[in-house]
Amino acid sequence: AAIVIREFSIVTEGAAGTNPTVQNPFAEVDYKRSGGHDSYNAFQTSLQRRFNTGVTLNAQYTFGKSYGNTAGSNEAATAGNLARKTADFDYDNGYNNFDVRHTFNISAIYALPFGKSLTGLSKTLLHGWEAGAILNARSGLPIPVQITRPDVLYVDAAGNYFGNAAAGRTAIINTPGGGNSRNVRRPDLIAGVDPFLNKDRSIINPAAFAIPKPGTFGNLVRNQIHGPKFVQQDLIVAKKFRLTESANMEFRTEVFNIFNVTNFANPPAQLPNTFGAGATLQPGQPFTTALAGSAFGVVNRSVERTVGLGTQRQIQFALRLNF
Repeated sequence: AAIVIREFSIVTEGAAGTNPTVQNPFAEVDYKRSGGHDSYNAFQTSLQRRFNTGVTLNAQYTFGKSYGNTAGSNEAATAGNLARKTADFDYDNGYNNFDVRHTFNISAIYALPFGKSLTGLSKTLLHGWEAGAILNARSGLPIPVQITRPDVLYVDAAGNYFGNAAAGRTAIINTPGGGNSRNVRRPDLIAGVDPFLNKDRSIINPAAFAIPKPGTFGNLVRNQIHGPKFVQQDLIVAKKFRLTESANMEFRTEVFNIFNVTNFANPPAQLPNTFGAGATLQPGQPFTTALAGSAFGVVNRSVERTVGLGTQRQIQFALRLNF
């Protein structure tokens, strides 16, 4: 078997013909420096229109791109390639975690015309109501597709790679840097293969990815794959009851996700290590659904369940005193 010596290992030479003793008193040590950069570029437009019928419309659209090797302090993923020089950090050039290509919002408020001609209690109850609707829509957030890779592989005379030592096999470095916190990397993206599927809840195609060659990093750009879109429509009905010249009581009914649309979160997207006993997948060969695992690329939960965002239909009532 191979002897793994890391950057901060302490090696004690063994006696003649015996293996050295390797001690690892430190975990993997990562390096931080002012080598991060990111940029955000966008086309933004906004439209507002008021009608004499009591309707006010607002619409906003953003076409944006957030790109760099990190999106902020402590968010860099450069532990994955043992970065030391500035050029090493640029392996993580890609799309930031909050990169969203399209964002669209439209809202409308309508001052309902009911009860204008009424008087007394009838006017108090029926006049002055407002109804509002909001549509929020955006394209998907990035999915970090990754693969588990062992530190060391073993190659035979025919050029086949294995995860275990045996006669006629030579140990080679598989993941530069290595270590338990660095064995999850990005895979290779196979050119010409669509990484997306349209098959029920399976949205990522495992056949678009392959194991990188030993000693190399995967060519998949960081956060290159984006997940499901988000769409939600809300409704608001409200009225203010005047109490004094400077105070009023506001009653509101808010319906979130009025059409009960299910918005899915990103699916699991980590490919397993296939270099076990009897491994059938070699570097450069596409993954199959069986080898990727039944959970890979399959949406299995909805987005965050907080009031007003990504919930199932929710209705809430509020009574507020303004003064």
